[in-house]
Amino acid sequence: MSEEKIRVQIYGSSVPGNIFVKQNQMSIESILNANKIPFTFVDVAADETHLKYMKRKNGGKKDMPQIFVDGEFKGTTKELEEAVEMREVKEFLGLVK
Repeated sequence: MSEEKIRVQIYGSSVPGNIFVKQNQMSIESILNANKIPFTFVDVAADETHLKYMKRKNGGKKDMPQIFVDGEFKGTTKELEEAVEMREVKEFLGLVK
């Protein structure tokens, strides 16, 4: 059995400042799990290097959490939820071959 590389990262916080950030993190995780898409959680509150990377790559977005694939910013909860409505989650993430 070959090990598939985890390509999706959720950049978020282990200590979110408000309930909406926590709800959005849980929503993203739920969507990814439902689509059987493996992911890792990157805690920007625990490592300033991750926070700086996220800010450098995300085009000025401040909403949290943020979704990255192969280190490139893809969007936030809103964009992922729109992809769910269109049934294009894997396309949105760029995971379609």
